[in-house]
Amino acid sequence: MKLSHIMLFPSLILLISCAGKKEVDATPSEVIAKVRKAARLIEDKGLEGLEVLRDPHSEFSWKDTYVFSFNCAEDKVLANAAFPEKVGGDIKQHTDYNGFRYGLKMCEESDSPNGVWVEYIWPKPSGGQPLRKISYVLTVKNLNIQVGAGIYNEEISMTELNQLIQ
Repeated sequence: MKLSHIMLFPSLILLISCAGKKEVDATPSEVIAKVRKAARLIEDKGLEGLEVLRDPHSEFSWKDTYVFSFNCAEDKVLANAAFPEKVGGDIKQHTDYNGFRYGLKMCEESDSPNGVWVEYIWPKPSGGQPLRKISYVLTVKNLNIQVGAGIYNEEISMTELNQLIQ
């Protein structure tokens, strides 16, 4: 066997092993892009667009997160593919595992033109211990409906996140 073939073999093994690995953690940039895409969907389709967000098999449920929607004016959850039992619930009363009313905070901050990041403690849809979740929320102005999605991340700062939406 030639030396070039011997050197090629480890590279092939590395390439094959990496090809089967799937990224499981959503990134802040993906969250921003999906939320903004969901907002455009709701702008274009109106309330019918919520059916897409409620579907756990849509593009709006990916990796370890999902897009959710609520209406602060009506104080109501409109879509949550990972936790469908939350739909119809009072968003302003939603609390995290430390008792923080993250739904109220999302509503209080929802008028920000570029959207807002809110942090709280929440479990991943796949289960396990509740973790730090940072959700990006944006208001669909023509319907006054909020859409959001979050990441589970212990390291990224709120300053870094806010710089991404400027």
